Amino acid sequence: MHDERGVEAVHSSRSHLAELLDEERRSVAATITERLRKASIAVSPLVVRTLVHALTRAVAGGEPDIVAHWARMVRHAHHPHAVAAMIDAACTVGEEFAQTHAGDLATTIVFLEIVRSRASAHAHHDVLAVAGEPAVDTAIESLLAMLRARDTATCAHSQATGDLSRRVAMRLGLAPDAVERVAKAGTLHDIGKIVVPDAILLKPGPLDEAEWAVMKRHAAAGAEILARIPALAQYAPIVGMHHERWDGKGYPQGLAGEDILLEARIVAVADSFHAMTSERVYREPLSYGDAIAVLQDGRGRQWDAEAAAAMVAVAAEDRNSSADANLSALSSPFLGDVMPRSRGAARRAG
Repeated sequence: MHDERGVEAVHSSRSHLAELLDEERRSVAATITERLRKASIAVSPLVVRTLVHALTRAVAGGEPDIVAHWARMVRHAHHPHAVAAMIDAACTVGEEFAQTHAGDLATTIVFLEIVRSRASAHAHHDVLAVAGEPAVDTAIESLLAMLRARDTATCAHSQATGDLSRRVAMRLGLAPDAVERVAKAGTLHDIGKIVVPDAILLKPGPLDEAEWAVMKRHAAAGAEILARIPALAQYAPIVGMHHERWDGKGYPQGLAGEDILLEARIVAVADSFHAMTSERVYREPLSYGDAIAVLQDGRGRQWDAEAAAAMVAVAAEDRNSSADANLSALSSPFLGDVMPRSRGAARRAG
């Protein structure tokens, strides 16, 4: 489902960075050693060179756990804090190399952030990173930290979408492992916005046509980022499809109906509902009643009818403890009716 040229560009930029690190490994190691010395951290230049070699292999193969393996190997010779400091410095130097050469800079930096987060965490906890839930959770937290640094609202929206996606999946009766997959994909659905320029992502007013075209690339960009991280690759197709529509009028591929993964259909409706009911700098939030009306209106057109119905039921549960005065007349018969559509559905936030 990914643009092959985009995937090749990501691979090419990583390969280029790996070649540079390999060619300059002695000077890179010297730079890392000097920076650590200034921070009053004494390390062996030889050990630092082995780290540069491990980082080169990790970048070339797209395998961040190679650096975690290195951390485990040197844990008996260096304090965990020193190991973590070496990894942090090495990734910083790697990012500097990436910034001075052509390539997919954003995706490369995301990969280095994953290396830094996972390897440093395992250095501190004296355990080996393995391809399991701890590795997945650490990788997700690292990406969310990057997204939070760009825009706290987008990060909060992503986490809320993950929670809603979990509840919708449970209501639809999915198996526990599928529920967790949907929840994690929902949390990651907007990770592609890391590569959207601030002028567009944080614009206080409506986007023009050219800006909207850039914003719409975030779904495919998110899928490509996740596809290059082994622990998160399983979520890439879901993230890549979360803006497809049941009627085929979505993006990036214009998929329709059951050609869209069920997990993506669930994330799509959770994403839309939370976006509609959240305040944004460019619009007021919809009430739960108005947002439910939009979902009802779009069932079987924009959203999978069953997923939308499940989202409505989850929203109805929440409104029972809500102080939203617009919902005072909401009753069970309403859930089968369609109210007049009020204001517009969320646009950029979804």
